[in-house]
Amino acid sequence: MLPRVCTYLAVSTLCFALLWQCSIAVPLGARQSPLRLTGTCSVLVRSLLWNVSAVLEMAHLFSGFDCTQQNAEVHIRTQTVSACTPQNSNCAHSAVLNIDENECLQRILEDLHYYRETFRAYSKPELTKSVVRSIDELMQNCFSVSAMDNSLAKVSMDHQKSFQERLQLCKVLQGFNLRTITINRVFNYILSK
Repeated sequence: MLPRVCTYLAVSTLCFALLWQCSIAVPLGARQSPLRLTGTCSVLVRSLLWNVSAVLEMAHLFSGFDCTQQNAEVHIRTQTVSACTPQNSNCAHSAVLNIDENECLQRILEDLHYYRETFRAYSKPELTKSVVRSIDELMQNCFSVSAMDNSLAKVSMDHQKSFQERLQLCKVLQGFNLRTITINRVFNYILSK
C-alpha cells in the first residue's frame, strides 16, 4: 500500500509541477466554474493543509501505534487526481495544457463534502474544531452557492472507541492530507493565472 501512496504523491507532484511551469490552461467545458476566486482562497486551503497536518501530529488520537508508519486511505470515487491532471502533460511539445477546471473543481468539492461528513462522523472535537471548520470555511468562501447545493456525501460509519477506530482515523487523515496537497496545488495554479 505504501508504494501506491508514494506513486500517487509522485504523480500528483509531477502533474502539478508541469501545470505550474507551463502556466497556461484552456477550459474544456462551457460550464460556470464552481470556484469563487478570491484572495482568501489560497490562505484557506493552506490553513486546511496545516490543520490536517497538525491533527496528524496529535499523539493522543493515535495511542497504541505510530500513525506516521501507517498507510494512507484516499477517497478515490471522485477521481480527483485524474480530473485535475492535464490531458497533454508534455510542456515541451505544447503551449497549451488542456485541463477541465470545472470538472477538477467539482471533484474537489465532492471530496471536501465526503471528508467533512467522514470527520463529523468520528465526533472528535480535535477534528471538528480544526479540520471540519477549515473545510467549511473553504467551501463557504471559495465555492459558489450552486456548487454547494449538490447532494451531500452519505457517510455511514459505526465508530467505536477502539484501536481499529483510531487506526482507521489515522489512515483517512493521511489520505486527506495527500488530497489536501493536491487541492492546494490546484488552487494555487488556478489563482495564479
